[in-house]
Amino acid sequence: MKTRRKVAIGDGRGFTLVEVLVASMILVVALLSLATMFPVGYRQITDAGRMTMAVTGGRHILEDIGALPFDSVINLNGVDTGTNAGTISTLAEPERTIARRWRYMLAGAGDGFSFSGGELAEWGSVTSFGGRATIQVACVPGPCPAGNLRTATVTLTVPGLPSAVTMSTVLVRFF
Repeated sequence: MKTRRKVAIGDGRGFTLVEVLVASMILVVALLSLATMFPVGYRQITDAGRMTMAVTGGRHILEDIGALPFDSVINLNGVDTGTNAGTISTLAEPERTIARRWRYMLAGAGDGFSFSGGELAEWGSVTSFGGRATIQVACVPGPCPAGNLRTATVTLTVPGLPSAVTMSTVLVRFF
């Protein structure tokens, strides 16, 4: 007497080939969508670094402006640390030295700018980032030098940033 075994078809053990292929396709789509986020994230991190450099440069410039004698701050109106070396070379001291340091910090040498060995020794080695700053100083209210209130606005442009960074401060003479 022979015994026969009954084997049920589709007893639920394991996966079919179609199920494995569908799961693989879902996994591939999910991984590809995650992979597309990496370049966007990297670009945002790079832009944030450039923005930090611009804000730090702007703060530095505003601190330097605040350290100048009140009456000489207006001399910085229209200074451009970019390719126009003439706006810096026409300044008197100490404004010229400060503006030259801003140029060194933001963009370094080139475009009509060169720095002496003494300046380089005093300022140290800096990795410039190709930035450019324009400074606008206005007397409030009315014409200078009568007022005791001035506004200083610094606009920094950095290559790679979609827009410029603008920072302002108010300078007051109490005495």
